[in-house]
Amino acid sequence: MHVPPEDADLTLPDSELIKRAQHGDQAAFAQIYDRYAQPLYRYIYFRVGDPDLAEDLQAEVFLRAFESLDRYEDRGWPLSAWLYRIARDRTVDVIRRSRLRQTVPLESWSGACEGPDHDVVMRLDCEELRRHLCDLTDDQRQVISLRFLADLSIQEVASRLGRSEGAVKALQHRGLQSLARRLVSGV
Repeated sequence: MHVPPEDADLTLPDSELIKRAQHGDQAAFAQIYDRYAQPLYRYIYFRVGDPDLAEDLQAEVFLRAFESLDRYEDRGWPLSAWLYRIARDRTVDVIRRSRLRQTVPLESWSGACEGPDHDVVMRLDCEELRRHLCDLTDDQRQVISLRFLADLSIQEVASRLGRSEGAVKALQHRGLQSLARRLVSGV
């Protein structure tokens, strides 16, 4: 991860960082990366379930953002909404192209004290949850992913998706209800 210089102003708003990055300030783009790299990685990872692929897609998101900085216009939406849209589009493209099938790699077992059974059960539970998440609407899936995987507050999710807090709460509620029904019924 990039370590900001000691004189970097970490409190600059995204809009100011974008303006500076558009004028060639590499440190400003590095701050954007530092601010959003981890949440974007978690968002992508939960959708693809493969850490290497998630890392590659995360890098593609920032590469595309960097390449299109000159065309970025502030339209009142948060910068994060733009980055998450790129991440979503790239992830959907990759999933559609490869029709990823989730597997449980046996070589990843590290001999944890719970034993291999625990690791396999945890992976299968995650796979089942991921499969049921795919049955939600895109909006519900995005809200659930940002709230519980990226560990964002209702306000942060609303800001990133350009929605009201009420809309985010409603999407979260309906998404969680749908997930609960599917997990209980085993559908």
